[in-house]
Amino acid sequence: MSASGSNQYMSMLDDTYPFNLFEPECDGVTIFSPHWHNDCLELIFITEGQIELHIGGKSLFGTKGDLFLIGEGVIHSGYVVDKPPMYYTILLDRSRLASSDFMNVASRSLLTGKMMLPVLIKPGDTIYDASTAVIRSIIHEFTRKKEGYEVAIKSYLHVLLLELSREYGVTSTGSNSRDLSALQRAERLKEVISHIESHYAERLLVSDAAKIACMSPYHFCRVFKHTVGRTFTEYIHLYRISKAEALIRDSNLSITLIAEQTGFGTIQYLDELFKRYRGCTPVQFRKRT
Repeated sequence: MSASGSNQYMSMLDDTYPFNLFEPECDGVTIFSPHWHNDCLELIFITEGQIELHIGGKSLFGTKGDLFLIGEGVIHSGYVVDKPPMYYTILLDRSRLASSDFMNVASRSLLTGKMMLPVLIKPGDTIYDASTAVIRSIIHEFTRKKEGYEVAIKSYLHVLLLELSREYGVTSTGSNSRDLSALQRAERLKEVISHIESHYAERLLVSDAAKIACMSPYHFCRVFKHTVGRTFTEYIHLYRISKAEALIRDSNLSITLIAEQTGFGTIQYLDELFKRYRGCTPVQFRKRT
């Protein structure tokens, strides 16, 4: 696992413009698997539809206009509610953003300091209008892509971070024992998720995952579902199906071989779970794509 955390397709642009903005496409029941960004703050702005999100152990449902804030290193995942939603994601490295300009120490610390961010900001909340106005300006610049749009987005991000810091910044750097315990559990779950991503084609047992997380199997199952929003078994099924989908769509491998390479073992088991989660067989999916 690299220093940036999981889900590496969300890469930064460069040191001058250490942010990324995109409008992801969703095909399937999983919008994005559990992942995290050790050095990046992530914002998700819903423009159409509904989304089920699990952020740092909190389960939430978002609708059009909702803004989600996901702090650095926080495990999060997203799932379809009824049909794929439309949303924008902004990913930014606060430290690199603040360091890339001529700022004094006080200004830099204001943008990069500790914040007690809410997970969700909804219409009517104190900072909602100011935050979403800036985000809409960022989206406008991004979609037009006129000359200098990166500079404009960077300026808007400074304003957005300033708004968030004024509202949610904290001066204390101490952590209580409950915070430390939650952080330790999250770090252990990251090791489990990384293990699944590396060994999904092999046999995966709750007992082995619990050992990696230094928990009893019972406690591990409770913590995993609370954090990820799916049971350990469900998450493995969904992750393997996403891998099978990619191979069905992008390769000429037989369905039998794909079943073996993605941990399902047999084509019958792949068929059963593919129908359950995707509503069609692998063969039907291949014909469609």
